[in-house]
Amino acid sequence: MDADTVSYYGGLGPMVNGVMWAHVVIFAVFVVLRLYTRISVLQMVGIDDYLTVLAFLLHVLYTIFVSVATKYGLGRLFADVGNPDVYWEAVKWEVFSQVAGLMAIGVGKCAVGTFLLRIVVSPVQRGFIHVFLGCTTFITLFASITVVVQCIPVQKTWNPTLDGYCWLDFQKVGLTVGSWFVVADFCFAALPWFVVWNLNMKRKEKLLVACGLSLGVFAGVCGIVRTVALDGLNAKEYIHDTVGMLIWSATENTVTIMCASIPVLRPLYVTLRYGSRGDNSNSGPASGGLSGDRKAASYKLPLYGNNSRDRRNKSYALGSSAGDEDTDLEQKTTIKTGPDQHNNRTVITYNRDNASDESILRDIRADGHGAGGAVGAGIVRIDQVHVTYEGADRVSKLDV
Repeated sequence: MDADTVSYYGGLGPMVNGVMWAHVVIFAVFVVLRLYTRISVLQMVGIDDYLTVLAFLLHVLYTIFVSVATKYGLGRLFADVGNPDVYWEAVKWEVFSQVAGLMAIGVGKCAVGTFLLRIVVSPVQRGFIHVFLGCTTFITLFASITVVVQCIPVQKTWNPTLDGYCWLDFQKVGLTVGSWFVVADFCFAALPWFVVWNLNMKRKEKLLVACGLSLGVFAGVCGIVRTVALDGLNAKEYIHDTVGMLIWSATENTVTIMCASIPVLRPLYVTLRYGSRGDNSNSGPASGGLSGDRKAASYKLPLYGNNSRDRRNKSYALGSSAGDEDTDLEQKTTIKTGPDQHNNRTVITYNRDNASDESILRDIRADGHGAGGAVGAGIVRIDQVHVTYEGADRVSKLDV
């Protein structure tokens, strides 16, 4: 820290630095855990993960700019700074921080929307998400540029004593952008309910999954508070009255990525808690707790975002395999035993009971046993096979 600027550090500056860098640490923890889960557990990295990393880098840059501004008096009143040139320098670095902050929040929203594209299959819902992503990208870029070039010359943006004029009231832009981010948070939080509610799951499990994918409401609440704090953009004591906006911007971005990463971290949680059983929902006894006329087979779910209708192109999660897509299969075999013998026909009918309990969130008791006493029971598919022998003078049926 330079000797000629050290005396300007004070007021709310130390508190701002502490809060901002604490957000960076929390942000980094969730990003590292998310990447570890994608790379080591699922062995699959998507666009949403790259966007999350980009949001983190922009967030770090945002925090660095704010820290530099505190060296020039950010968080203090004009009279406390005492030097106009230093004061305008603090405003300049805060303006630069707002560029990085807006970009970080916008990229974070895009990461959430891209993640939702992994689980949404309806063309209408996917189109809805794409529209939001396009509008968010445009609004973010527009706000990030105009926050700097709102005045001519550009230097007048942070030093109002210079000659020139301002062609844009950025407070109105900030309120519009903040409101849009809030709408995006709540819309992205509501969308999973329409996706999950039609799944073949217990109501309790639907609620748990939908709530887990709808944590973005907390980011929306932070966005509301940040939008209200934008009143400080036109305040006379700029670097003092905008402290709340700076902190809540960091909070909104951090909470956005936290809420978007928690559902992604579920496979890591399953692996740490259940070990290798997390790879297979039926790694325990295959028929534990099931009746003798039914066989249980592990049911594998396709990965998020795999919407291909072609089975040959489908990808499945680690340790998963594809089952038969048909719900009812019937195989008929005709055997002729001799020229004077009657024809015998064997009919095998294969029925899949897909109405059996399917649990994404592993409804497993504390002792590690699932429904029916099966160890490690998770998502289960019940198959029922009927074998019928038909002859000329007798018909018999055997259920397996």
